[in-house]
Amino acid sequence: MLKKIFESTLIMGTSSVLVLMLDLVRVKILAVFLGPSGVGILSVLNHFHTVAVTCIGLGLGTGIVKYVSSFKYTGDELSVQRVLSNAFSITFLTSLIAFAVSLLLSQRLSNWMLSDTRYSFFIVLYAVSFPIAVFPIITNSFLQGLKRIASLAKINVFRSSISLLFIIPLVYFLRLKGAVLSVFIITAVHLLLNAYYLGKEEHHYHIIKRPSFDTDLLKKLFQYGLTSLLVGTAYYLSHLLLKIIIVNSLGLEMNGIYQPIWALTMTYLTLVLSSMSAYSYPRLCELEAVRDINEEVNGIIRVAVLLITPVMFFLLLAREPLIHLLYSRQFLAATKFMPIQIMGDFFKVLFWSVGMYLLPTRRLGAFIWSNVLQDVVMVALAYLLVDAYKLYGIAVSFALSYLIGFAALYWYTKREMSFSLWSKNRSLVLSSFFGLLVLILGETYLNIRPFIAVVVATILLWALFSIRRDEIVQLRQYLSEKIIKHFPSSDISSP
Repeated sequence: MLKKIFESTLIMGTSSVLVLMLDLVRVKILAVFLGPSGVGILSVLNHFHTVAVTCIGLGLGTGIVKYVSSFKYTGDELSVQRVLSNAFSITFLTSLIAFAVSLLLSQRLSNWMLSDTRYSFFIVLYAVSFPIAVFPIITNSFLQGLKRIASLAKINVFRSSISLLFIIPLVYFLRLKGAVLSVFIITAVHLLLNAYYLGKEEHHYHIIKRPSFDTDLLKKLFQYGLTSLLVGTAYYLSHLLLKIIIVNSLGLEMNGIYQPIWALTMTYLTLVLSSMSAYSYPRLCELEAVRDINEEVNGIIRVAVLLITPVMFFLLLAREPLIHLLYSRQFLAATKFMPIQIMGDFFKVLFWSVGMYLLPTRRLGAFIWSNVLQDVVMVALAYLLVDAYKLYGIAVSFALSYLIGFAALYWYTKREMSFSLWSKNRSLVLSSFFGLLVLILGETYLNIRPFIAVVVATILLWALFSIRRDEIVQLRQYLSEKIIKHFPSSDISSP
């Protein structure tokens, strides 16, 4: 089981690395030319765009994947086409409504999010991209339902590459206006790439066939999508509200200072956790026995903590040169707040790992309340703490919200399924937590030489208490198999 999770995570993670590297270049360009204030403005606008696009999609993606996959399997191409055209029609209508509302309320939205009506034109530019975004939203899920994973990977890589080519001259010549305009161009590029790969299908599908509203089909799609829509909207809306709280209380520049912390959290955790879910989600869908689910959840926790804890150690120790490299010296103030945020990342990993089974086993109520609870607690604590503790209060609200969310979810899972951690997982979680705590306190109170000694001792002790000998053997065997598969030994003695 652990070997399969490791293998899936490594494969899926590797496919995302190129996109990540391209995004890091883009982030560096924005940081250099826009500075903290410009990055602060852009981060709020991007969160606004993400919330809007999530709402426009209506959470239909899960249903599209499910029904396209099942209809394609039975060879019912007519029903596949119905799913595509119905999903596009309803979401395109929603996008027009979102566009109209944003256009009419652009000044109010600008004042609410950025405490200034001068940015209302940027709201309008983002709103223009809403109808264009519908095509990629639907076709991404559609291609996933057809199991065109290679096509989806190529779309992501090409989109990031082409986007970088556009953003360099736009930001260089137009600064913030160019960065906002690039969002519209990137959305259009995404549409063209999706259209190209959709056109390569043997069966010719028409996404814009005619206004089609099959009530029964849409009900089935919404049954799958309502939970995802509610949780996804709450998740991204909480991010937007957090940024608005920072802007209103501390200003745009401090919001820009916080952006590297937030971006790093979203990047490395998303990379690992989304890669793991590619195997774990369908695997959990197959399981029914409580004992099997408990075993799988323990396996997920083990792999997630083993993979991410060393990354957290690295970010703690190398955060200053990393932020300097990825952003600029203007953002180095962020390093003061990162230790608290990284501790929050630790609880986020546990929260995600324990809750991974909820959606596949159709515990929808628990999935909704646990995620919404974390979002509400984070925003409420940020609102209460920001004036007194500034960005420290924001980082604390993030960490405490995931600690509370994890505790509540663990209690529910223990009650629902008599869940308990493997003994080796208890050692792993405790050693990881105390390892992070020791590094944070050591850096604060020790001089450089004793701190280096503490770092070395902490990492060695963590490895000793956390990593089992049999797991090292499994990983070595897996890597050996892959090396032999890709580089078969040649017969040197043959002529």
